[in-house]
Amino acid sequence: MKKMMQGVLAYGVGFIFLAMLFFSGVLALLLRFTAMEYQTLNQIALIAGITILAAGGLLSAYKTEQKGWLSGGLTGFIFVAMMVLFQVIFENTWISLPQLSYFGGLLIAAWLGGMIGVNLPRSSQKR
Repeated sequence: MKKMMQGVLAYGVGFIFLAMLFFSGVLALLLRFTAMEYQTLNQIALIAGITILAAGGLLSAYKTEQKGWLSGGLTGFIFVAMMVLFQVIFENTWISLPQLSYFGGLLIAAWLGGMIGVNLPRSSQKR
């Protein structure tokens, strides 16, 4: 259980936060220095979010080497729960129905990424 939580928190959620931070900076630069419309950037952000959550679930399951559905699901759940918590605390609003479907898509992406990640081949290190 310790290995799973380490994989989920350190590798999965940590990767997601770093990747989201980096990608939000890239989107801010695109919004500032290009003539791209907000709607286009919104669609890019949606695709990037789903991809990043799937990669985070994949990484956490790859590192835990067991129960990919659980480690990917936990990774997605922890990230989504933190997003909801931040919104409730800092914006003082509850989640809307479109946000609920977006968060559900993020959970499914992390869950599927975990199922893929646990089945990736391992590098064999024979000495």
